[in-house]
Amino acid sequence: MNIVLTSTRRGYLYALIATICGSLVYLFSKAALNEISLARFGFWWFSLAIFWNALFALHPKGGFSIRSFTRHDYHNLLLIGIFELAATVTFYTAIKVTANPAVPGFLRNLEYLFVTLLGIWLLAERFSIKTGAGAALILAGAFVISFRGTASSGFMSTTALLMFVSTSFYAVRTILVKKHIREIAPVVLALNRAFFLFFFALVFTFITGDAVRIPLKPFLNILAGSFVGPFLTSIFQYSSLKYIPASRTAIIQSTTGLFVLTGALLMFGSFPTPVQVTGGLITIAGVGVMMGKRTKSHD
Repeated sequence: MNIVLTSTRRGYLYALIATICGSLVYLFSKAALNEISLARFGFWWFSLAIFWNALFALHPKGGFSIRSFTRHDYHNLLLIGIFELAATVTFYTAIKVTANPAVPGFLRNLEYLFVTLLGIWLLAERFSIKTGAGAALILAGAFVISFRGTASSGFMSTTALLMFVSTSFYAVRTILVKKHIREIAPVVLALNRAFFLFFFALVFTFITGDAVRIPLKPFLNILAGSFVGPFLTSIFQYSSLKYIPASRTAIIQSTTGLFVLTGALLMFGSFPTPVQVTGGLITIAGVGVMMGKRTKSHD
């Protein structure tokens, strides 16, 4: 039996692949960051990301093309790269300081809240009761995940604060990418991101005086993670936006924390607290409620 892969189904498939690959990023990066500094991690992670994406770009069907780029397109790449840099640096810092990578995995759902709010603010999108209810659920879930319970230790954990900053920048990135995805190919966006982050890591490594050489074990984790992360996740996430609205991609990718939770248990033998898991499920429900109305009338 042949399954007809319509453009909508293709978009959903790409979003699911991006979600699974994205969940592996949390696991492989956490394993590597447990052993090496953030500067050394970034140097190898994004140098390999450039390698993987360059191989794809060289393929005849890779889709790499900048021949028709205007000055405006290069300006957009610069702007997207700056937001990618700010978002990604704080994201990996959050993974390094967290005890369990599933926590930032669930908190990543804050991005969809910020994307929606930016859409209402910048694009004059309609604010509905469902949007408000979904936003309230996401915030409530993030509060449950982040709450530390004692005044002496602070209201929110460092991981939560970092993810709040990271997801706000990622939201701006998502809006910019969605706006220009027709003019700028996914592989170009992925390479742009990798170059920005590699050069930042290179400068950071020079400033901190860290040695570039790393042990074999973290290198293997980086090798695997850079393939599924900056390469596969970026390509499939950007590609999904060509076929389905960002809201549909958001619903699928909101389940990343569940994949990370399972992987963290297998790789590290660690499990978030029941309260954190509950908060994570609330954020997923919030994304579903917020985005559900936009997908109701589509196949």
